[in-house]
Amino acid sequence: MMRWFKQTWLRQWQSLPGARRSVIGAALWSLVLVVLWQVAWEPGKQRLQQAELDHARALALAGHLQRVSAGPAMARDAVRTLTPAGLNERAQAAGLRVTGLQARAAQVDVSLEGDPAKLLVWLHALERDGAQIRSLQLQVVGEQLQTQLVLELDEAWTD
Repeated sequence: MMRWFKQTWLRQWQSLPGARRSVIGAALWSLVLVVLWQVAWEPGKQRLQQAELDHARALALAGHLQRVSAGPAMARDAVRTLTPAGLNERAQAAGLRVTGLQARAAQVDVSLEGDPAKLLVWLHALERDGAQIRSLQLQVVGEQLQTQLVLELDEAWTD
């Protein structure tokens, strides 16, 4: 059956005039090139554009983080011991808004929000001053950065 089908197509192809066969052949090659273009080139081009966008975002974020880390360090506060009141004072002095503060056992849960640069500098200063961070969650909401962290309290506070 298949052989008969091939022979029929071959006879019909050979019965066409040479000029018409050339036009059909050129049209088929053009169709093949268009299909290859759509299958191979276009998705690759879209992936390249997406990679360029991702790279630009990463560069912007790296620049922002570099500006934040190279910014002036917060002055060390007079409050050296880590207490809920001391944390509240430090956060307000840094221009952050404390949305929750709960002391329990040997730890304190702090929720605050503010400008990302100020918040990251505050966290860095807190850690530099010896605070033990048990957990940290950051979430961007609009132009603000919300943070929830759990800190170990100083022994003087828990006694």
